[in-house]
Amino acid sequence: MATGGGLLTMPHEITTDDDTEAARATLRQVVMTAFCDMLHESRLAPMTVMALAAEALGSIYQEVADAHRHEDACPCGWRPSLEQDIEALQVAMARMAQPAPVTDLRLARVAGRA
Repeated sequence: MATGGGLLTMPHEITTDDDTEAARATLRQVVMTAFCDMLHESRLAPMTVMALAAEALGSIYQEVADAHRHEDACPCGWRPSLEQDIEALQVAMARMAQPAPVTDLRLARVAGRA
């Protein structure tokens, strides 16, 4: 996916080609299904399940990073950089967690009275 020291080609951007969009949709559906199943099965609070999902993602990162630490480990060229990679993951999460901006003022929520 990237070359050099980071997870993403550009630290704060993810490409939006068709393959990336398809992968994004598939991963989102898989994670949403697992999240909903865990909520139903465990009766844990949503934020507890979210924290468990974040832990799972962190452990997946660690496992994949470990597999890429040696020069000849993988032909993809990615070299883990913990600080840059974690920052990129945090930025991606924060970007997607923010509510979408309202572009139609008729749909905007009234904040008060003039």
